Amino acid sequence: MAHNLQAVQQRLLQQVGPVRFKQSKTIAIAKANAYGHGIEAAVSGFAAADGIGVIETEMLPRLRELGWKKELVLLEGFFEEADLEVLQSCQVTTVIHCQEQLDALKLLPKGAMLKLMLKLNTGMNRLGFRPELLSRVLPQLEQLQAQRKVSEVVVMTHFSDADAPDRSTLDRAWHCMKQALKQCVDAQFKFNEISVCNSAASLRFADDLLLPNYQNIIRPGLCLYGSSPMGNLPGQMASDFNLKAAMSLKAKILAIQTVDAGEIVGYGSRFKATERTRIGVVACGYADGYPRWADASTPVVVNGIETHLAGRVSMDMITIDLNPVPDAKAGDWVTLWGDDGITIDRITECARMGSYETLCNLNQRVVKQII
Repeated sequence: MAHNLQAVQQRLLQQVGPVRFKQSKTIAIAKANAYGHGIEAAVSGFAAADGIGVIETEMLPRLRELGWKKELVLLEGFFEEADLEVLQSCQVTTVIHCQEQLDALKLLPKGAMLKLMLKLNTGMNRLGFRPELLSRVLPQLEQLQAQRKVSEVVVMTHFSDADAPDRSTLDRAWHCMKQALKQCVDAQFKFNEISVCNSAASLRFADDLLLPNYQNIIRPGLCLYGSSPMGNLPGQMASDFNLKAAMSLKAKILAIQTVDAGEIVGYGSRFKATERTRIGVVACGYADGYPRWADASTPVVVNGIETHLAGRVSMDMITIDLNPVPDAKAGDWVTLWGDDGITIDRITECARMGSYETLCNLNQRVVKQII
């Protein structure tokens, strides 16, 4: 994680130059238990970041207990008025995206001085105030600031298509955001920080999206864990950005079966041997978070040699072709992703799913070891 954070920041420096780089901050996104990697690993791995962003309110005191002293950002904001006590006690920056949250903030005691991130809906249509509502929203924020219930406000948005080959959707959203920023300036609303760049935008378009007159907060997530948001798109792969796997998933061979030509392996007779084949039964399945729909081309590595799945992924086991690894035996470790060139993006391409969900799907029964 530390390597990938440095790689993202180096990429940012290359794109925007030293002056604008110094005007930037990095909030490392660690929602969903740090994309399945474990929040404990995030605290140490993201030590060089300016802050950590999460979704879960209950994770905020946990991060403080783990020793995180820098900024914490609650990315979807609070859901209950009771959450405001946690935000104050843990000194959290909270996103606000709806009138209900604004109304709840009015219940804060004077002097609470919460820092906010005002989320604008620039076309993704999930969370955020539409720019045409700013004329009503900004006066309420100014009143909260006058009462010292709110300190500073960051203006932010989130892009839906920063990872797409075609920039047209991103450009429309960026135009909308710039118009909204102009509205804020014209209304003489005071703000110094903006945040628009997720992983894909940070890696690809920071030169366009980091504005010189503000402190720009980037919010990298997936790329910090070694995966490219663009998957295996040529020139946009993890290796092109010097990203490395932050996690290796490994399991042992439980048993070995030898099948003759014409025999099948696993549920649904998905694999049918065309020759005498040694089959390794590996102690990992979809209940552990391995993608159930991974096909026969999905790579694994045994004893430094790459081979592939042989049969359908089961709840607790997968089966692999050991003919390319004649010395393999029960008890040998199998790399399922991470080390040995088996990137998470290769696995997810074979499974026709995203690296986001694959990483987040790792089950609690998978033993995690931070090294």
